[in-house]
Amino acid sequence: MADEPASAETSAREDRGFTAIFTAFLVFGLRAFGGPVVQIQELLAEFVHRRGWTDEPRFRRALGVYQVLPGPEAHEMCCYLGTVRGGRVGGIAAGLGFMLPGLALMLVASALYGQLDLKSPPVAGAMAAMQIAACALIVRAVIKLVKPIWAAAFDTNKMPMVVFFIASIASTYLLSGAIDGAAVERATSAETRTAGALFGHGLVAGLVTFGGAYTALPYVTSVAAGDGGWMTQQACLDGIAIASVLPAPLVIFGTFVGYQGGGLAGALAFTAGIFLPAFSFTFVGFGFFERLVGWKPARRVLDLLSTIAVGMIASAALLFMIETSGGWPKRPVFFGGWTAPLIGLAIGVVFRVKHPLGTPILVIGAGAAGAIAGLLR
Repeated sequence: MADEPASAETSAREDRGFTAIFTAFLVFGLRAFGGPVVQIQELLAEFVHRRGWTDEPRFRRALGVYQVLPGPEAHEMCCYLGTVRGGRVGGIAAGLGFMLPGLALMLVASALYGQLDLKSPPVAGAMAAMQIAACALIVRAVIKLVKPIWAAAFDTNKMPMVVFFIASIASTYLLSGAIDGAAVERATSAETRTAGALFGHGLVAGLVTFGGAYTALPYVTSVAAGDGGWMTQQACLDGIAIASVLPAPLVIFGTFVGYQGGGLAGALAFTAGIFLPAFSFTFVGFGFFERLVGWKPARRVLDLLSTIAVGMIASAALLFMIETSGGWPKRPVFFGGWTAPLIGLAIGVVFRVKHPLGTPILVIGAGAAGAIAGLLR
């Protein structure tokens, strides 16, 4: 009996160790479909509400801080939660665990890219159907993230939060540049880039991702698909499309870009560069961020920042759904006029399915159904 306290202490220490945190986020990463909108909501549900690693106000204020910084916010929140749980080593464990499944899958996709015709009906159908499933997951996630802000609408003392939320949606939507889906062939070079050069490009891309991965696109396409680059713009867009249906942060498209420029070494170098800021900000600045989050005079500002962050997330979700449905003005999509009704059907399904494996089953099942629809065309 005397050994029980020591055993409990050892168990608690192990739960906060590198392996335990890495495993928790590896499992989380395997089912992290739907992009940053869904991933942030699922982080809140899994590590705040279910595991109790921190409280929701602290989580939301930290989200507001990271929204101001460059880097993929979902990955940064993983690093933050891991650091809260197990110190800086825990932050590294969480970040690595979260990104590893998507990295492995993107490496496979990058290797197969030259052999796979993304415009063939089965492949196009699978990717279109998986994006429809992602839309449904995003809608569910946004509703859950927005609930506290909606509740604040009935509190006159918190009306500024609602105003900032609406303003952030409108400004993000108006300032977002639509990505032209047409292929633009540029003068490309078959010369292999060095791992050091690709790491440098990835690092710059990671430092310009304010507000989400799409903000890195102008820089990445300018160096990878510009004059003297190693890809066409269409290939860059294909990489984004692949990344959008993987359980990973969207900036994992950097792995694809690096692979096209320098094979496996180039892929790992570009990935290391684009993710380094997300690891570094938490590793170096965690103590400062925690003091900022805990400082009462700063809380109102951080609450407003977190509200703006959720507004930007909601706006990104709206843009993703518009793009999946054909964009505005309309462009052809795989399922044509059936796309919007299929999104509605998928939304109905995700709100009814409560199983922990419901998300991967929905996405993979949608992909299989889309591939079959393509074969039957």
